[in-house]
Amino acid sequence: MAVERALFFVEPRKVEVREVPAREPHDGEVVAHALASGVSPGTELLLYRGEGPTPFDPSLGTTTYPCRYGYAWVGETSAGTRVFALATHGDRHCLFPGHYHELPKHIPATRAVLAANLETALTCAWDSEVVFGDRAVVFGAGVVGTLTAWILMLSGAKVTVIEPREGRRACARELLGSGVNVIATTETAQADVVIEATGRPETLDAAIRVATSGARVVVASFYGQRRAAVDLGDAFHRRRLTLVASQVSALPPRIAARFDVDRRFATVIELLGQPALDALVGAPTPFERAPQLYEALDRDPAGLPCPVFVYR
Repeated sequence: MAVERALFFVEPRKVEVREVPAREPHDGEVVAHALASGVSPGTELLLYRGEGPTPFDPSLGTTTYPCRYGYAWVGETSAGTRVFALATHGDRHCLFPGHYHELPKHIPATRAVLAANLETALTCAWDSEVVFGDRAVVFGAGVVGTLTAWILMLSGAKVTVIEPREGRRACARELLGSGVNVIATTETAQADVVIEATGRPETLDAAIRVATSGARVVVASFYGQRRAAVDLGDAFHRRRLTLVASQVSALPPRIAARFDVDRRFATVIELLGQPALDALVGAPTPFERAPQLYEALDRDPAGLPCPVFVYR
């Protein structure tokens, strides 16, 4: 019987790369073999640490331990077509049309794993309703925060990124260049648009403090089971702030008549053509070393924002 390797989250702080039977494709499915897959230090560490909700992610069929996870998978079909899928970490996937997107081969597979986070960042920027000349503050220079700051910059906003960890500030500066102010903390920034992308709900208080009258505060973070008291008192009300939940699984209503998910992904492919995005991709990790990678991320999640598994 043919076998393939797959990553399993077995219990809190334990993952295993296991051999499983290779499933035969159903009629209409294509078989793709893995080139690379991206690890989300935010979302996947919630699952790794046992801090996520139950079920963890119904959209991907993930319920409780043991389970498979991952949503940034790049592979190649036997016909040589490169594809991106919201698929779990593993050697091989059988995919129906509509469950994957074709990728141009000039985009390196390790950069293409950023597609899922680019979709998230693009949706977040749309949810912010930014206009040219707006002052935008982004809390958190993880991959989603940095990509959102980049898109806001491309949209004509004057962007400041707040990130206390020097390693992440360095990565953000490499992508964003001198056009964005990347700093450790702020007491003076004032923003028409605020993005909360730290994964820490207590940061919402700081986001509200820097928001000017009529500003939009957009929550890009997925908090899982984390909770924090948030001050929605005097400043929040007197400034008539709008608190917005951004979620990639649905398009913002105001653009849904013009965009669908295919047009959004076509925009993502255009963005992936920028070599500068390689600044956000970590050194490739062989797939069989997945347990060691998660252990390292658990000890210090402040390294490069997007670790990548490679399979060949």
